[in-house]
Amino acid sequence: MSILVTGSSGFVGRHLLDYLRNNTDSKCLGLTRTPIKNNHNDTVVCDLNDKDQLDKLIKKLQPSLIFQTAGSFSNDFETDFQNNVRCTKNILDSVKENSLASRILLMGSAAEYGEINNDENPVTENHPLNPISIYGWSKAAQTQLAHLYTKTYGLDIVNARTFNLIGKGMSEKLFVGRVEKQINAILSGEADKITVGNLDAERDYIDIKDACAFYYKIATKGKAGETYNVGSGHPTGMRELLNKLLHQAGLDYSVVNENSNGKNTPHSEVSIIYASIDKLTKLTTSS
Repeated sequence: MSILVTGSSGFVGRHLLDYLRNNTDSKCLGLTRTPIKNNHNDTVVCDLNDKDQLDKLIKKLQPSLIFQTAGSFSNDFETDFQNNVRCTKNILDSVKENSLASRILLMGSAAEYGEINNDENPVTENHPLNPISIYGWSKAAQTQLAHLYTKTYGLDIVNARTFNLIGKGMSEKLFVGRVEKQINAILSGEADKITVGNLDAERDYIDIKDACAFYYKIATKGKAGETYNVGSGHPTGMRELLNKLLHQAGLDYSVVNENSNGKNTPHSEVSIIYASIDKLTKLTTSS
């Protein structure tokens, strides 16, 4: 099997490519927008916005499996539309126009669910999509593209709707990434305090390594046209998570400056959200 991972220089793509190298016998290739150096010599430069360039690559590689992890969460409409919707459409069109039988996994987000009531947890995959951010809207639009191309053109697409990830090297736009940066500043002597917003919210966090194993399972075993939540299946308070990160770094809560009026995420209006992973569990326990 030949596997293509788009966005392979990003947080998810980087970890996923490592997982595939170490856990499969497949020929794996990472796709990046700008050149990067690694010891595996298994990345290629291609701008997903350039349809002609992408067509030539897809036609040459004819990948059996494509993981579309490229994207953005800027909450700027033009940026997120281009990177999450238009680039995904380019991939789907390229597969369709080259008459390939590639299985495609699209990376969704819990932000698609948007505003929910506490009693609607755990959230199932058939819960109405009600995004309250531009990023969430763009991911919901990506899901609609998957539905359209599966039903209308017969493409083989599955969706992995990810909740919150934990791992080293996350973007500083996300709570875990910002905390990691501030912890490193304290450990290096550059700072003596960590500043965070209100920590009352509860989210569903899953380690990136576990998530990558689920992505591969969904990609190889999931049913075409279906969406699978990827999460732990239980809520974790942000204060609890912060304490865990501090403990791992050998620090205690005395270094934290909490601004109760501040926000840690662009979706802080949602007080609690966590996934129903029944569908994922059935898939991963099946033969």
